[in-house]
Amino acid sequence: MGLLRYTLRRLLQLVPVLFGIVTLTFVMMHALPGDPVRLWLGEEPGQELAEDLIEAHGFDRPLYVQYVDYLASLAQGDLGQSFVYNRPVTDLIWERMEPTLVVMGLSYLVALPVAIGLGIYGAARHNRAGDHLSRFAGLAGISTPNFWLALMLIYLLSYNFDLLPATGYTSPFVDPVEAALLLIMPVLTLATAQTALLMRMTRSSMIEEMREDYVETACAYGIPERKVLLRHSFRNALLPLVTIVGLQVSTLLGGSVIVEEIFAIPGLGRLFFDSVIEQDYSVAVGVTLFFSTLFLIGVVITDLAYAYIDPRIKYD
Repeated sequence: MGLLRYTLRRLLQLVPVLFGIVTLTFVMMHALPGDPVRLWLGEEPGQELAEDLIEAHGFDRPLYVQYVDYLASLAQGDLGQSFVYNRPVTDLIWERMEPTLVVMGLSYLVALPVAIGLGIYGAARHNRAGDHLSRFAGLAGISTPNFWLALMLIYLLSYNFDLLPATGYTSPFVDPVEAALLLIMPVLTLATAQTALLMRMTRSSMIEEMREDYVETACAYGIPERKVLLRHSFRNALLPLVTIVGLQVSTLLGGSVIVEEIFAIPGLGRLFFDSVIEQDYSVAVGVTLFFSTLFLIGVVITDLAYAYIDPRIKYD
């Protein structure tokens, strides 16, 4: 019952946070210089057409009136109408959701096992050659910018060796083979930094746990080191790792904007980038709200996972 109350309370706490995010994004988007009508119609739009568009989308009303109207629509589940696409923002998000979630999900599937394996390996060989090599790989992965890695992968694997298609997206539910070829480079780009950070966190947590008295006691009783590492030390080292995994959702969402733009993936990241460039206010705020909701849900799930990892944690 305590866990249920805690979950409901945490979900209710998301409401003011999302309200603040919507408000900040709305104000920042409208503070951008330039005229969205002129951006869309060209430098010399027809006066009558421009006035019709301005009136239809409410750009002629005071900013606070537009804000109140947007909040009223949002309370009814309506994210507004796209100025550029002339379609509901909700429809655009649903259409672009799959590529983003597929790339992010596969990046996690690649990053987690590799990071955990390398982290445990580095901890078990602390200050030896294998540990130094894994630490160097982790530092290189964290230091490499997403956009540079993406461009280098395209240059090497597409331009030089012609092994993979450079850009595009195909749903894995339509053509798995073509989708796999198109997803290799985007997934590697996103997974590299995640793997490096999670590996370093796993290694540090494992080394800390291996210095505890219970590890020495277990080894003294003749329990194999491999069993102590995997069944005891790793479980106790999971808490900080789970925290980082939950918070890394924000990094993946931010990285998806760059990756989708470079690899021409029609996902939410690219939709957000285009909406900011074209000052499509409703789309930018709607995608930001969706990204923020994903991140906050990830944080709540991370909090709830603590109780399953460490039974000493109680939610009262």
